[in-house]
Amino acid sequence: MKKTLPVLLGVLFGCYAVIEYFIPQQAVRTISSHVFEWGGIVAASAYVIGGVNLVQVTWPKIRRREHDWQYKIVLLASAGIMAVVGLPWRCVLGDSPPGAIAIVGTDPEAAARNKVVARLVAPDDVVFVIGLVTTTAKATPRLELDPGPHTIKAGRRVVGYEALNEPIVTTAGQVLEITADPQMEWGTNGRVRTWIYNYIFAPCNATMFALLAFFVASAAFRAFRARNLEAGLLLGSAIIVLLARAPIGRAIAD
Repeated sequence: MKKTLPVLLGVLFGCYAVIEYFIPQQAVRTISSHVFEWGGIVAASAYVIGGVNLVQVTWPKIRRREHDWQYKIVLLASAGIMAVVGLPWRCVLGDSPPGAIAIVGTDPEAAARNKVVARLVAPDDVVFVIGLVTTTAKATPRLELDPGPHTIKAGRRVVGYEALNEPIVTTAGQVLEITADPQMEWGTNGRVRTWIYNYIFAPCNATMFALLAFFVASAAFRAFRARNLEAGLLLGSAIIVLLARAPIGRAIAD
């Protein structure tokens, strides 16, 4: 019963998730939203249990210096680092805005030309995007704009930093001071986690799947032999899938 009940619940909820797409009723969608919320809670609990289980399984092997215990250290260290850098530390340490826009005065000469003056104050690696203009504070410390609504955008050249994105309505002759100093983000979209994912995890993942292709090809050579009806159906399905993914398959379909 301990094994049958979880499997039965998984099958029932899985079938319900599929059937929900074919029953356009609001009551069914409401139930589905609650089910997905429960699934998120269960998934979060599973992550916690998985982390505890990881430590319980790997730490005794490291302590006893079992076979490949060095890789267990790498596993624990990697999991710990990703868990730490994935936390929203800015919520704990305090959050500062990525920038500010202030009206600091008026310029009669700009008003006569029907223009708005914008002063840009930011580090050299911060890029401003105002309408069709893309510049930096070092390249263009003073910028003239047409009066009217504008969206001021500013961000660093690398990902993982909070960006300034503020709408403003200006009138002729105003002098704006736009300051921007985007702070590094933490969490799932943070700078550190993004760097680790792009430059460590993604290359390792690509390498693993590249090696896996040879094992798949070897297994397919042994398995895809039409010895009986089931093997023939499997072989036919594999050929259809391969043709669909290959350029020749798209050419045949066209």
